Amino acid sequence: MARAAALIVNDGQVALIERRGSRRGALYYLFPGGRVEDSEPPDAAAVREVEEELGLRVAVDRLVARGAYKGGVQYYFTAHILGGLFGAGRGPEMVGPNAPDAGTYAAVWIPIGDLLRLPVYPPEVAALVACAVDEGGPHKAVAVDNDG
Repeated sequence: MARAAALIVNDGQVALIERRGSRRGALYYLFPGGRVEDSEPPDAAAVREVEEELGLRVAVDRLVARGAYKGGVQYYFTAHILGGLFGAGRGPEMVGPNAPDAGTYAAVWIPIGDLLRLPVYPPEVAALVACAVDEGGPHKAVAVDNDG
């Protein structure tokens, strides 16, 4: 299974999904994204998932990281906002019937300076985003080991 996610930075903050009380048990954060559907390009999946989860329309800029996780592959793209209303995501994970059992999902803006002190998954991608502010980010996609 493939997963695609977007790295959206705006005004010194990064858009994340805050998860509470799910299978990891406590509070943690993920980059907005999800499953790549059959015959869907990963960049299109990232765009679709951001709209479902955050309520934003985005355009993908480039692939910055690719990694393995539980036998699948994950793609991380930088993206910029075209429109929409942050926090208005209507995807099943945001408003679906499984909310109490699956935990809660919330769209949040987190200061980039907090990325390395919070439980953001995968931490390798959080570090890439944090470093990109100072160093301009990787010039080609890097491999991240999410299976570790």
